[in-house]
Amino acid sequence: MLARNGKTPTEIGKILTDERTLVPSEIVGNGHTRKDGIKRGWNRNTVKRILQNVTYLGWVSNGNTKKVNYKSKKTMIMPKEDRIIKKGMHTPIIDEETFNIVQDMIKSRTSTRVKSYDWLLKGLVCCKECGKKLSLVPQKHPNKTTFYLRCNTYACNTHLGLCTPHSNNLEKVTNFVIEQIKKRCKEFLNEEKYTKLANTSKDKIIKDRFNVKNEILILEKKIKDINKRIDKLYEDKYNGLFEDEDFSRLYSKQIESRKQAEERIKQLKELEEKEDSSVDIDKLVKDFVNMKEITRTMLVSLVDKIEISENKEITIYYKFNILNMGKEDNKLQNVG
Repeated sequence: MLARNGKTPTEIGKILTDERTLVPSEIVGNGHTRKDGIKRGWNRNTVKRILQNVTYLGWVSNGNTKKVNYKSKKTMIMPKEDRIIKKGMHTPIIDEETFNIVQDMIKSRTSTRVKSYDWLLKGLVCCKECGKKLSLVPQKHPNKTTFYLRCNTYACNTHLGLCTPHSNNLEKVTNFVIEQIKKRCKEFLNEEKYTKLANTSKDKIIKDRFNVKNEILILEKKIKDINKRIDKLYEDKYNGLFEDEDFSRLYSKQIESRKQAEERIKQLKELEEKEDSSVDIDKLVKDFVNMKEITRTMLVSLVDKIEISENKEITIYYKFNILNMGKEDNKLQNVG
């Protein structure tokens, strides 16, 4: 009720410490003391974990963590949407309405503490190695602030070594990207190249559309089969046929397969939509070439995503297949 009434995790931790309420580690007999002999009190992270724990709703959550690989003892926290949740497994000690209200309050406070920056390539740039978005990191100097790109996988799991920083100067990357897009657009406007590419693209589009619906049907059936296997895994785990480590490994494998199939279906459906919009490509390209100052709206209209590799190679993927032809020309080296 303290959280529902507006108390922050820090404030709740202070109240519990002042009231000498036992911390979880003391309740299970693993209490630690500081060097001065005083037992540890409550902190905001402990309180926040408890407030967000669905166990107190009477639910059971499995697959909360997984090993980096079967040879390693290191684990990583799994996203909430990838976990298996079973409701009504035991008597709750808190109602769902209160729980949801507290989650909204925590989320609202968290969002106000995050400082965001608006930049031209925001949401378009991703890591080639892991596929995650690249975020912005400011470095403040006496006279100015310099911004660098950084891989989100590396930022969230640095100690696990799952990826590398992919640190790149934002200004240099932006300039290179705009330069390459303009170059590609000018090539497109060349009448001879345009005719050749357009004819080739037309044949490719017809062939792709002929096969795309069948591929979607196959993938949808695959997802149904995966869901059945996941349900069976959970049933076997519940019946004690799996150890936690084996269950997590097999479950994670199925989740990854399902995710890949879902992403492929999304790509196929987006491809159909993009090709239906290809009638506007000539105008978009001309506007991009002639515009003195490139806007984010114009950039998003042409570009699907921009990959940056560990060795600082950039690849631009356009929303139109005809622009993606000859994509090797979009690769750059040594972007600092």
